[in-house]
Amino acid sequence: MDLHGKKILLIEDDDHIYSLVEAMLKSYDIDLIFKQDGQSGLKAALEKDLDLILLDIMLPEKDGWEICRELKNKGVETPIIMLTAKVEETDKVLGLEIGADDYVTKPFSPRELTARIKAVIRRFEKTKDKPAAEKKALELPSLDLRIDPKSRAVYIQGSEIAVAPKEFQLLVFLARRPNQAFSREELLTEIWGPDTDKRSRTIDEHIKRLRKKLSKGGLEEIPLETVWGVGYKFVIKDELENET
Repeated sequence: MDLHGKKILLIEDDDHIYSLVEAMLKSYDIDLIFKQDGQSGLKAALEKDLDLILLDIMLPEKDGWEICRELKNKGVETPIIMLTAKVEETDKVLGLEIGADDYVTKPFSPRELTARIKAVIRRFEKTKDKPAAEKKALELPSLDLRIDPKSRAVYIQGSEIAVAPKEFQLLVFLARRPNQAFSREELLTEIWGPDTDKRSRTIDEHIKRLRKKLSKGGLEEIPLETVWGVGYKFVIKDELENET
């Protein structure tokens, strides 16, 4: 992954972190935009054409959780890496649930952050380059379920239900490959990339939340089935139909 010429927004109130990131990315000729509070950071994230956002959690005026949630609610697809001194697993899960693409704990080494940046941008560009067929809506009449990748929306009986970005990606990937079993490791690689340090339990947690949301949304027959000793599959009885 070549980072030369990329545009990265760093929202961070610690000058030391800024100096570290600036020195780390200097050799790549990256356009690094620096904002020290949540409000100006959010404004820059909404107005500028970016390749990546590095987002601290503890910020003045508006914290990183709020910024990430607001960006995703507004349909901003720019990948986000959260930077934080917090190490609790619940914080990491929350960040991923609201749309963050990765999570780096302070203090971090320049080498680690560079590797994470490359991996996240690589995954994002791979997603953008998917053929048109991969962006078509999935119509599942037998389930009264519609999944629309363009608007990143899930509809049950015509009503939209809220799902987190990673949950949506997981649902789309499995739904496009009906009745095919995938291991947790395969799903981790597909959704989080080959360089992920996430554990297989992450998949279990996302499947559990998806099942709960689909059931709460009115889906009587939950198509996400466990394949013991393997992983998961999306089960449908009728033929899958693709429509724009």
